[in-house]
Amino acid sequence: MERDELESWTEELERARDAEGWAFIRRVMSLRHTKSTQDAAVMLSGGKPGLLVTAGHQSAGRGRLGRSWADTSHMGVAVTVTIPNSLSAERLSLAGGLASCRAVEQVLGPAGAKRVGIRWPNDVVEAGPDGTGRKLSGVLIEVTPAITLMGIGINVLQQAADWPEPLAGRAVSLRELGCAAQRVDVLVALARCLDRALQASPEHLALEWQERNVLTGTRRTFIHDGKRVTGTVLGIDPACSVRVQCEDGRVVELPALTTSMEK
Repeated sequence: MERDELESWTEELERARDAEGWAFIRRVMSLRHTKSTQDAAVMLSGGKPGLLVTAGHQSAGRGRLGRSWADTSHMGVAVTVTIPNSLSAERLSLAGGLASCRAVEQVLGPAGAKRVGIRWPNDVVEAGPDGTGRKLSGVLIEVTPAITLMGIGINVLQQAADWPEPLAGRAVSLRELGCAAQRVDVLVALARCLDRALQASPEHLALEWQERNVLTGTRRTFIHDGKRVTGTVLGIDPACSVRVQCEDGRVVELPALTTSMEK
C-alpha cells in the first residue's frame, strides 16, 4: 500500500471528524500493516479512549468467541476504536452492528436498506427470506481494564475467487454486490455512522436493530454451554437473550453474551 494512499485515509477521516464534530472519535491512526487492529489500538492508545486505528492490511484479525477474521490482502476495511468502559459491552454490540449496517446501506445507495440486514448478534449479511445471507461485516467487543475495544471488519473489494475455501459461499463483499465504493469511502462512512451510533440511546439502538433483524421466524441451531439447541427463533433481545422454540415445543431462552450460532 502506497504511503500517499495511507495518508489520504487519515486526511479523509480527520476532515469528516472536524466538519461533523465527532464525539467519540478524536484521534486517527492509519497503519500500513498490523497483525490486529485490536492489539495495535491497545499499544497506541495509551489506555485512553477516542482513538481510531485502521490498517491497509490486517494479517491476524480475530472475531467473536475466539474465531478468526479473514482479511484477504488489501481488500477489506479493518477498524478498532477505543471507547470508555462506562459504555456497556451490550450497548456497544448494538452500536457496532447498527453502524456497520448503516455504513453498508449508505455505500450501496438508495436500495441499500433492502439488500442487507443484521444477523444476531451483530453480523451484517445479505437480506434474504431465511436469514442465511452471506456475511459482509462483523464486530468484536473486547474489554480491558482501561478501555473497551470495538473492532469492525467490512468486506469491500473481494471477488469470488479471492475467498479461501472455508468462506466460499459464506462471505460476500460490496464489490460482489455491485458497489464501486473504494475502501476509503467505506472507512469514512463507517467512522461517521459509528460515532453517531455511540451517541444514541440504548432504546433507539434496539429499535433500529430490530428493524434490520433477519433471524426472527427462521430455524437455527445455537450453541450454549457446549450444547446444541435447534428450533424456530421466536424473538431476540440483542443485549439479553434469544428465545427459541424447540421441535418438541419447549421454549428456551439462551443468554446472548455466551451463546453462538451455527453458520
